[in-house]
Amino acid sequence: MARLDAFATARPEGGVPPALAVAGGLAIVSFVATLAFAIAGIARVVTGSGGAGGDFLSFYAAGYIVRHGMTDGLYNAPVQSFVQHAVYPGELDGATGYPLPLAAAWLFAPISRLPFAAAYVLWLCANVAMLAAIVVALERHLERVPVFPRRVFLAVFASSMPVVANLVFGQVDFIIFAALFGGYQLLRRDREVAAGVVLAAVLLKPQFLAGVVPMLLFWRQWRTLAALSVAGAALLVLPALLSHPGELADNVRFVWHYPGAGDDLRVNADRMSNLRGLIVSVIGRDATAVWLPAMLLLAAATYVVAGRRWQLSADGRVVADQSYALAVMVPLLVSPHLHTQSLMLLFIPAAIALRGLFPPADEGARGFERQSVVVALMLAAYAALFAGWLSTALGFAPLVLLVAAAFAAVAWRWPQPRI
Repeated sequence: MARLDAFATARPEGGVPPALAVAGGLAIVSFVATLAFAIAGIARVVTGSGGAGGDFLSFYAAGYIVRHGMTDGLYNAPVQSFVQHAVYPGELDGATGYPLPLAAAWLFAPISRLPFAAAYVLWLCANVAMLAAIVVALERHLERVPVFPRRVFLAVFASSMPVVANLVFGQVDFIIFAALFGGYQLLRRDREVAAGVVLAAVLLKPQFLAGVVPMLLFWRQWRTLAALSVAGAALLVLPALLSHPGELADNVRFVWHYPGAGDDLRVNADRMSNLRGLIVSVIGRDATAVWLPAMLLLAAATYVVAGRRWQLSADGRVVADQSYALAVMVPLLVSPHLHTQSLMLLFIPAAIALRGLFPPADEGARGFERQSVVVALMLAAYAALFAGWLSTALGFAPLVLLVAAAFAAVAWRWPQPRI
């Protein structure tokens, strides 16, 4: 109550601004629908009904494959499909590809000893624990932000559709988020080697380093890059060499051909959150000759914009926070395989920007007007993420437009106050 009273004291007599009221209403509707999706989705996966194995099924099956000594077939599409159909307790419409490194398969090997439903619930609990740890880390990062916008941000993050999708589908993106956010925190403290080691965890999905590595090159952060290389080699190369000499090459070939995986594995290109998803949802077919040139043009433009900021940051003319925020967002525009759960990475630049909006020396920034505008934007973004996901589920995938708008805002409308 004390927090609410503190906010009420700052509120003018005119009451809640209309924009905040509308955004709040949309957010409430989105939250209720998101909660319903979460309950239904988890129930479907646990009971094995409707062919809802989720991404977790591919991880579970990968753990099963390596645990039974079939490592040489880990990146064989028919093998993946066969094992997933064999271990899933219900009727499965189609298998989901496993493109992650061998190290991730070993991560899931122990829980593949459990029945599928029990293993899923265990991983769900692990994801909830990781989410709680991330929320605590975000709150510490935002401790100078007024209580009301800080708590709204944390609530928006924890209940957002990308986060809920990660929980429901049993994904590993909390690890990616934690590594990218942890790397940022360590770089701010000039702990360059530790940052490189932490960032190596992102190699579970290597495409999400597509922005951070070039940024580090612009910054000439050689110690961070060296630590990232050594830790990354231990994560990627050593397990492959110890298990099967050609495993790493098999992984690379599988990922290279995964955009057109064929009939054995589902790719769900029309439900992706990138430009490929938008194009495929419009034209009705996953035509590489159509979406790939468009994505290459978008990637080129993305790197031109981000690269300019990275260079200015290296010269001290742009705050480092903005550079890192762009580096986190680059993969969301250039990756050819991207789904809703990965959009939780948008909350890293959002958290960095939110902290910059409330500098300790600016007392005026803590007034009701700025707080209400910031909260309205957060609630509107929350509703927009849900609406984009719902539209994608219904056949039109517009989320890349939201990501592009956020990228443009970070590139050209970054808050000027410094750390």
